[in-house]
Amino acid sequence: MSHFDRKSLIFYGVAISSVVTLFSVVSRYGTTRLKAPTAIEGNYQLQIEPSEQCSEPPALELRLQQSGVFVNGALAAASPEAKPAEAGGEPFALDGRWRSPDLDLIGRSPAMTVCGQSVERVAIAGTHEGDSFSGQLTFAGLPAPLTFESEFIPTQTSATEASH
Repeated sequence: MSHFDRKSLIFYGVAISSVVTLFSVVSRYGTTRLKAPTAIEGNYQLQIEPSEQCSEPPALELRLQQSGVFVNGALAAASPEAKPAEAGGEPFALDGRWRSPDLDLIGRSPAMTVCGQSVERVAIAGTHEGDSFSGQLTFAGLPAPLTFESEFIPTQTSATEASH
């Protein structure tokens, strides 16, 4: 019996054609539909808009670390000279998701003073545009959210890498 009979050749031809067709369909789908999320990792200086509940808002810095759509971060006092009780004490540890262009983070802190109120929880809902975020900070203990705008703070490492 020959290994090259008609039924075997048709079977292998159909099997190979099916695999090639399936591979090309999956590859085409992946290149058109699956995109890596935008990189947002880094430090952002928050400029909080003054409001009735907070005439002198704190200077805060948002530090983000990203792994795909999952984001971890910290919300802390922007300057090391600031007194911990006034500027916020320990930083908030944040967890959330990045759904371009929206970022949602929630977190806790041992005890922080913001706008004269002691707060322990925060939720951040923002939108990323270019190198900045804008959105709202909702602190448990404050009656209304605080609106913010932010700018990306280049680190010395990224500035050095950009110059080389």
